Amino acid sequence: MRTKTWQWGSLLSIGGLATYLVWGAISPKVSYNHDIRPIINKNCIACHGGVKKSGGVSFLFPEDAYAKGKSGRAAIVPGDPAASEMMHRITSHDPEIRMPLEGQPLPSEQIELLKRWIEEGAKWEDHWAYVPPQLPKIPSAGQDWAQNPIDHFVAEKLAEQKLSPAAQADRRTLIRRVSLDLIGLPPTPAQVNRFLTDQSPNAYEKVVDSLLASPAYGERWAGMWLDMARYADSKGYEKDQYRSIWQFRDYVIRAFNADKPFDQFTTEQLAGDLLPNPTEEQLVATAFHRNTMNNDEGGTDDEEFRTAEILDRVNTTWDVWQGTSFACIQCHSHPYDPIRHEEYYKYLAFFNNTQDYDRPDDLPLLRVYADSDKVKMADLIQWIEQKEKPANAQVFQKVKQGETNTNPSIRQVLGGTRTQHGLSAFAQRRRQALLPKLNAQEFDEYERV
Repeated sequence: MRTKTWQWGSLLSIGGLATYLVWGAISPKVSYNHDIRPIINKNCIACHGGVKKSGGVSFLFPEDAYAKGKSGRAAIVPGDPAASEMMHRITSHDPEIRMPLEGQPLPSEQIELLKRWIEEGAKWEDHWAYVPPQLPKIPSAGQDWAQNPIDHFVAEKLAEQKLSPAAQADRRTLIRRVSLDLIGLPPTPAQVNRFLTDQSPNAYEKVVDSLLASPAYGERWAGMWLDMARYADSKGYEKDQYRSIWQFRDYVIRAFNADKPFDQFTTEQLAGDLLPNPTEEQLVATAFHRNTMNNDEGGTDDEEFRTAEILDRVNTTWDVWQGTSFACIQCHSHPYDPIRHEEYYKYLAFFNNTQDYDRPDDLPLLRVYADSDKVKMADLIQWIEQKEKPANAQVFQKVKQGETNTNPSIRQVLGGTRTQHGLSAFAQRRRQALLPKLNAQEFDEYERV
């Protein structure tokens, strides 16, 4: 009797093993990104995510989902669906505890996917946007007409939809398309005729190269970047007064036309002033984050404005360079991307060292001269150094001896008298020209005067 029982048990075990092996062979492992994330985002995340955590439960991060909620039970217990509160709620027939609470019950197929996923360990996967892309295998479709690897993917999709590729565009249409795309302007009659009569095998490539070499190329494509940089020739808000920041616009145009490497383009705009011996162009590039709006209406608070400027810079940096809507994390963890609320303020700390003031003059400013005037300015500074430094030395000596700027001789050297509102306009111009050429000690003495 025992032998027969053992034999039947063995057969059942073997049958169960065979069933498991067959099921494993035909049922691939459940993917969180492909199978589970869409279910959670559609049915759960609104109440159990970054904005709301009903019952103390969140499915935004694995450690939150594995933790115990207010009920004292964990929503997900990896490897154990029976102990997972989630499975208990989505399979319940009690309308007061069934989840989704106010939605339709989950289909049996989705419930089975969630169960299998938990049985397999409930492994989270990085959001697809943060997974490094892998080069796919190039399809073989389109061998008779494909001219580059992308054409093969297009051909494969066309074949799936039982569609045929469109006929190749004639030359007039082709040059018009590429010209509008690259420089935003239609081709001239001369350009069209030149392309029509050019029978060389690289005629099209020559057209593209000429358009890329055109100054209009940078003007066309800089507009895309300037939009993201929130560029404008005015300050915004109700007055929307003029703002002189066009040098940044021209910097972006030059960068596109010069095909400046993107890493260099990035560094110059975010930290050009921190580079060793920054050039004038690198200083101009930092105007990327001076494009914030300015409200100099009476009654505004400087610190409130400064904080608003910083928030704008944080959000814009992430929008532009990470392609991520970051503003929502100011108030709560991101509902879809793996970014926590507190991380927002860690990033904000990088920008929280500015001296923005809600003032109409937009200070500090960078004075930029035309190329012809730069030579004149260099000569002027040299002349001032030769003429003024001996007199300045006397001023510094008197300051060290305790004399104040009420001394008429000191006022004369400074180039004017002080008024209730500060130095005279002439004295300000002289200081701007002279101070960049003084060493640190001289600069400090001059500032004290």
